[in-house]
Amino acid sequence: MKKGIHPEMKLITVKCACGAEHQFYSTKENVRIDVCSSCHPFYKGSGAAGAFVDTEGRIEKFKKKYNLD
Repeated sequence: MKKGIHPEMKLITVKCACGAEHQFYSTKENVRIDVCSSCHPFYKGSGAAGAFVDTEGRIEKFKKKYNLD
């Protein structure tokens, strides 16, 4: 690699809107994100798939329709 043409990578703290902080390498100094693995609905809950967020009640409607309780 040529010397002096690549930006310097620094260990920074990335701050999420939920308040969580994560360590990453970046060329930027201040990085803020909206969602992370701590607050994203996919990662909440137990299991590898996480919890499914149903805001309109479609799951309950389906179970009621086909008597799957």
